Amino acid sequence: MLGDQGRAESLSQEGLKELPDESRFASDRMFCLLRSAEVARERGDSPQAVARVEAAQQTLKQLPFESGLTGSQLLMDVAESYRYAGRYDEANAAFERAAQQLTALGRDDTQTAVTLFNNWGVALLLAGRPQDSERVLHRALEISRAGRSEDAVSPMLLVNYARSLRELHRTSEAADYAERGYAKAQRSGAQVVVGQSLLLRSAIYADMKNLPRASSMLDEVEPKLHRSLPAGHIAFGSLASDRAIIAQLSGDLQAALGYSNQAVSIAEAAMKGGRLGGDYLPNFLVRRSEIELQLGLTDQAEMDATRALDFLRASGQVGKFSSRLGHAYLALGRALEAQGKREPARNAFLAAAENMQDALGPNHPDTRSARLLAESEGQQPPVDFSL
Repeated sequence: MLGDQGRAESLSQEGLKELPDESRFASDRMFCLLRSAEVARERGDSPQAVARVEAAQQTLKQLPFESGLTGSQLLMDVAESYRYAGRYDEANAAFERAAQQLTALGRDDTQTAVTLFNNWGVALLLAGRPQDSERVLHRALEISRAGRSEDAVSPMLLVNYARSLRELHRTSEAADYAERGYAKAQRSGAQVVVGQSLLLRSAIYADMKNLPRASSMLDEVEPKLHRSLPAGHIAFGSLASDRAIIAQLSGDLQAALGYSNQAVSIAEAAMKGGRLGGDYLPNFLVRRSEIELQLGLTDQAEMDATRALDFLRASGQVGKFSSRLGHAYLALGRALEAQGKREPARNAFLAAAENMQDALGPNHPDTRSARLLAESEGQQPPVDFSL
């Protein structure tokens, strides 16, 4: 949690080597495999994290007794590794089974449940389900606060709840929770949470059009990321994408495009290498599409939006409503509209509105925008191409 990922990996491997491969050490081996999976997740090695939790699942079978609590905790780690690998359907299914087991054990109001609902809420958010994410994360907050002050709430939970609020356009609330999460992380020395909260706060201040403060957050977090993360980590893609947004809002579209190209390249490399963050690629492509559209590069804008949709289709998100699909359809519709392709644009706007209404709610600004654009295209007179 102090950000020394190399040392963490060394220690986790040292612990595993100390354990003989005998059944009486199965419980200890499973514990060490799960901690080493956590270390792999933090340094962005998604394939290794999945391999380690799956090895822990096999070790569970060697235990001399069956424990429902141990099984539910193992499912939580399995779900987390799937989440980091971008396998959101599998992650959500594992989180749901773990939650059912905790409820059956009467432990759905414990700190273990807080951890489960926190991690599940993040998975839902990354899958493009902010409304569901907010409900799950709010449940984690309520359990943490029960009979106590907010001192019992972890800084990571505060930051994650702020993420869901930002996606739902509850910007002032998001800023409040993000600030409190940052302050608590600073006091406890949790540098990983400090870094994540700085990235989030930058995005929130950009939403508020407070660009100097948004930039200062990125200037503060960048050296921290370089000290604690390997080159090519997806956090640097998020950093570049956030700088692109600030440059775009400042009117420097060429700089915005340059930063956006960096973000896309980092996500492409992560996807090719099977590392954490390949699933961020559609988000970065949609953001680049919006910049290209402002620059008048309508063909490139259409290509990036189409590519984002193709990625989401390949990952199995077709048939499931999500804000990720909604934003990709919205970007595609705008690019098609700029090219005068009215009927395809209207269809894209309708798909955007349908996804956003379900994932973000009917009154979200992006939902309303997509709906209005679809209506506008439907009212346009047909183009007469006759001579």
